[in-house]
Amino acid sequence: MTDDAERTVNLRPDDSAGREGAAVAPADPAGSQGAAPREGDAHVYGRRTRSERTIGRDLLAAGFLAVVLTAIGVPAAMLWQVATPRVEFVVVEGGWASVETYPSGYVEGDLVFAGIGLVLGILAAAFTWAAMRERRGPLLLLGLVIGSIGCQVVAWKIGAKEWQHFWDSVEHAPVGAHMWRPPSVLFVELDPAAAWAALKVGNLTTALDSLQLGALAVMALAATFTYTVCAGWSRRPSLRTDAPE
Repeated sequence: MTDDAERTVNLRPDDSAGREGAAVAPADPAGSQGAAPREGDAHVYGRRTRSERTIGRDLLAAGFLAVVLTAIGVPAAMLWQVATPRVEFVVVEGGWASVETYPSGYVEGDLVFAGIGLVLGILAAAFTWAAMRERRGPLLLLGLVIGSIGCQVVAWKIGAKEWQHFWDSVEHAPVGAHMWRPPSVLFVELDPAAAWAALKVGNLTTALDSLQLGALAVMALAATFTYTVCAGWSRRPSLRTDAPE
């Protein structure tokens, strides 16, 4: 056999390279072994897979937060009623009179109410930031604000109901009876129906006068400030801890 014939035999496709001890490279189904990992792959960047973020889910989380915070208004009202000093009244002929000349309980009702709202706002924002990490953002902040206002409105309404019960009892109490007035929030003017009626006739000033929150906005302001500070110190643009820095 000539040298040309020997070279032709060695180039045949059925001549397996395994006989010569050469390794055959496996096929790469991805097309490239050096392809970068996708963002949705598990354990990318050493973290767990990011959950899908949609506006609907963020709104649902914000609504749930608002409902929970509004429900906290019931125990907040009970704490307010217990912690606030009450003003003592005595029933006299033809009406009633305060035992003290200038009772401080009138102002203390607003101060204690605002103090409770301040503490609750800070705690609510801190808990929301830590517990709802995957939903951080403006929608969650909106739910925090609405829930904070709802919480204090509920507490205010419960206090107003107790206040009305007190005056009903004063009217039927005998002369000389001593009674203690429950706390109430004085510097609040909240009447949505009157505000809406004023808006329908184009009277914006009267509408705003009927929406004076006063102490009812303390919790919302404290929660907004605390949540914004937490967001400002975050190292991630998306504010989510499962996102890469």
